[in-house]
Amino acid sequence: MPRRKATWDGKTVLTAILVSSLIAIFVPYAFISLPILFIILLHQSLLRIIFRGPSKRSRVLSEPGWDIVHTTNDGVDVYGFSNFQNHDADLVVFIHGWQSSSEKFIERMKIFHDRGLHTFAIDMRGHGIAPETPEWTAGKVIGDVKAILSSIDYSNVQNIHFYGHSLGAFVCLGMHHERHQGVWKERCSTIMLESPMVAYSPIMEEMSGKISFMLPLLKKWAMKGFEKIHPEIGRLEWEDIDIPSWGLPKMPILLLQSANDRRLGRFHYDLLMKQDVEIYPHLLDTLTHSKNRVNKERDDLIRNWIDERIL
Repeated sequence: MPRRKATWDGKTVLTAILVSSLIAIFVPYAFISLPILFIILLHQSLLRIIFRGPSKRSRVLSEPGWDIVHTTNDGVDVYGFSNFQNHDADLVVFIHGWQSSSEKFIERMKIFHDRGLHTFAIDMRGHGIAPETPEWTAGKVIGDVKAILSSIDYSNVQNIHFYGHSLGAFVCLGMHHERHQGVWKERCSTIMLESPMVAYSPIMEEMSGKISFMLPLLKKWAMKGFEKIHPEIGRLEWEDIDIPSWGLPKMPILLLQSANDRRLGRFHYDLLMKQDVEIYPHLLDTLTHSKNRVNKERDDLIRNWIDERIL
């Protein structure tokens, strides 16, 4: 099996089916190979579900004033969108959520840009302008974000701030694990999280659905699969995919949480609130989990944060 890959490709699956069928036909009592093949294929099918990418894409950012930034990470194209000022300023990096794109941040990014700040947005793999990827993981996205942030000219950049929505918040948190380093981390001053995902374990439980009785096995397969895709990380335990082990910034955090989050509920908010961090939480009745390009209550809090913590 190729390095950095957890699942078989179509050719390998077909070969396994053909070989097992031939053995069962021509070798006496070898029909026992068919149940074994079934278990192997079931394992592969569940791994594909665990590591599948998004099923749909949002629009690509195409607003005037934005420049496309391109780099590669381990041979994969990575894309971002920059809108820098012509003077020294802080930089705000935006990371969108699942099945979203940088285009969804236009109105929020304008708030920061109008305050004289540099803005930079990144499309995750399989989202927006970014290419598809076999075996989607947040770890791959973190590698992409690190790669593209390393390609930026920081000559007129002062401090750096991150804004993550939902899964994008999970990426922001993961980047602050001690294994990740870079100028973006050295200069990071504040983090802004909107209706964040801060743990993968409840997502895995949700994915198990009608086969929840297999959850202990699915957890084990997921960890083994992640280790194959990311061998540089080493051995992982289940708690490593939730905060605080996943990653936890040690700088001020603005938390903008939908009070009635129908997608993630309050689990992630409550878990984040239990951490030993400098956090400024806001439960917003007017905010839903997504489709909030403009929200006065949230946007006013963002403006206050810029004035009090960034400028």
